[in-house]
Amino acid sequence: MSYLLLAAAPSAVLLTDDPILRREDVAHLDAAAEVVANLDAHRRAAREAAVAEGFAEGHAEGTAKAAREVAQTLAEVHAALQGERARLRAAAAALALDIVRRIAAGLAADELLAALAEQAARDLLPEEPIGVRVVPEAVGAVRRRLWPLGAQIEVQGDPDLGAEDCVLDTPSGRTHAGLEVQLKALETVFAARDEAAA
Repeated sequence: MSYLLLAAAPSAVLLTDDPILRREDVAHLDAAAEVVANLDAHRRAAREAAVAEGFAEGHAEGTAKAAREVAQTLAEVHAALQGERARLRAAAAALALDIVRRIAAGLAADELLAALAEQAARDLLPEEPIGVRVVPEAVGAVRRRLWPLGAQIEVQGDPDLGAEDCVLDTPSGRTHAGLEVQLKALETVFAARDEAAA
């Protein structure tokens, strides 16, 4: 069987199997062609609306997903930066203390001890008389360093102390002012600051 194509659109066709059209059927043919054209226009409009809706939904979903991923990445970067900042702070504190130790190792022991004793004595003056104990070899250097302070300071040698140890005796108590004691105190301060920052 053969068909004749009377009207065509991408979504519909109008066919006939009768090769002869009657005059009264031509009006129906025009109406059918118009229906086919309207169906095709409706199909195109529905497709465009569906594409626009799908794009809008996809765009909104993609934007929300991207915002979540960016927020998560920023939080991870912030946490990493905080960790790196804490690590660098701790490394800087350790480096500073190491530099002080290296510099102190290059200084004359009695001059270093005299400087430590002077700083500790200045911290305690002028409230109380002070007794300063250091290794016997450093007594002369410490006396010379403390003499300008003009306070009641008695410097004595103590063979039981280490080369960098300095002990200050006052009526209210005893203070250790050696280099390592002071550096350990600084380490404690740095560690407490790092814990407070974390």
